[in-house]
Amino acid sequence: MKRLRLQGIFQLPNNREAFGEIRLKGPNSRLSLSSHSGPIFLHEARHLLGTTFDRKKVTCIDCIGFSSGNGSVRQGENWTHYYYTHCFPHFVTVGDEHIDPDSPTVRSIHFTTDDLSSLFYDFDAFGHVIDANPIIDIVLAEQKRLRPIEVGDHPHVAYFTGKLTVIEVDTDIGKLAVKHQPSHNIGGPKGVFIKNRMVVSLEPDSLVSFHEAVDRMMVVADFLSMIAGRRQGINNIRLRTMASDDQAERPRSLSVYWSHAPKRHGSKVDYLKPRPHDVPLNPILRSEEFSRVLKDWIRREAEWRPSRIRYVSCLSKGNQYDADRLIAAANMFDILPAEAVPLPTALPDDLAESQATCLKILKKHSPSQDRDSAISALKRMGKPSLPKKIQHRTTMVVEHLGPRFNELSYIVKLAVQCRNHFVHGGTDFNFSAVAPFMSFLTDALEFVFAASDLIEAGWDAARWNGDSGGTGHTFARFRSVYDMQLAELKRALDG
Repeated sequence: MKRLRLQGIFQLPNNREAFGEIRLKGPNSRLSLSSHSGPIFLHEARHLLGTTFDRKKVTCIDCIGFSSGNGSVRQGENWTHYYYTHCFPHFVTVGDEHIDPDSPTVRSIHFTTDDLSSLFYDFDAFGHVIDANPIIDIVLAEQKRLRPIEVGDHPHVAYFTGKLTVIEVDTDIGKLAVKHQPSHNIGGPKGVFIKNRMVVSLEPDSLVSFHEAVDRMMVVADFLSMIAGRRQGINNIRLRTMASDDQAERPRSLSVYWSHAPKRHGSKVDYLKPRPHDVPLNPILRSEEFSRVLKDWIRREAEWRPSRIRYVSCLSKGNQYDADRLIAAANMFDILPAEAVPLPTALPDDLAESQATCLKILKKHSPSQDRDSAISALKRMGKPSLPKKIQHRTTMVVEHLGPRFNELSYIVKLAVQCRNHFVHGGTDFNFSAVAPFMSFLTDALEFVFAASDLIEAGWDAARWNGDSGGTGHTFARFRSVYDMQLAELKRALDG
């Protein structure tokens, strides 16, 4: 985020005004207000509207006050009393109009993420013709009508094909498009350039509120994080707003500054950067597969979101591993929707009778932690446990990736035992032998979660496994060390 300072006049409750200065600095952003007309109380104002001295309209959204007070300054022979307050704005919009965050006024939202050029590797969109002798006269035909231009022996031509839209997909949350946004200079003795920025656009079927637009943007960002193999930072957010769904009305554009915008892990280690040939999906060469997976992935978002948020949270740690990450990687399977895990199984008659008898006996006792825990455990009989849920998802992955990964079930079983060691304490589990492999076990759980999610959405995992051979994605890195780490893990447990 660019660090900006904006100054202007802000509207306060009860038709009052105050001078305000906004410092846009990510999580350290601050709106400072001062007034001579009385104390400033913001407990009734979640959103504040202002107009900067260069006539820009500013809306501070979801403000939280954190300090206030008063003071006096001497002006000549007199003292002037003033009041001030500071607050933290979660979002700030800047443009030609204010926005009501609670009203459906957003027509579309546009943003960039860290790895768009790797995920949407439209290699042929831009290029450079080194030997341009066959075409240089055609290129210069218009200019030569205005003035003589001498062509040398080694002409070069830089180009953009002009195709702005990389891909466009209709989804349940709106039409998603990824587009080129090139910029250039006019040339001259210092040279010429064409620079490009790729932008994601999401246009809902009807107007939505500000917060709904941000939520939908986050859905797309989480999908891109999974495809990239690392959390995607969000930048350059813009809204196009309208007062109504009247298509004749001209949408207005607003810049959005998000104080807590997602950022990828701060590590600058280059091997975490996704490589176009290693990422699971290729929207350029296999656009139908990409569209199919994206649409189905978003269709299941409401039920899967709690688990997916935890997965992206794991990705945000980059190459930092600890017990908390392993526990989180295992627990995200436990909150998957019922459709994604095994169905409950009916208990045999004799076992069901024993369950009922035990429950009847236990319920006669006074409530206690031990009694309640035992009842809870009995009631879970026949229902899918965490190990069963993980094994169910692992089986799906193995079926699509082939026999090389047959022992993936063994690895995730150890990962669950490691998780239980941290959560429940002492067991017969040989943790000291497994401890050096915690990162491998964590990666196994994260790999199974994400790969099975994409497979369920229609991803051709077998094709990816056959074509990709690098380490430019978290899937590819896990695969590259799989055989070696599995062999060393077995030796450690046998030793």
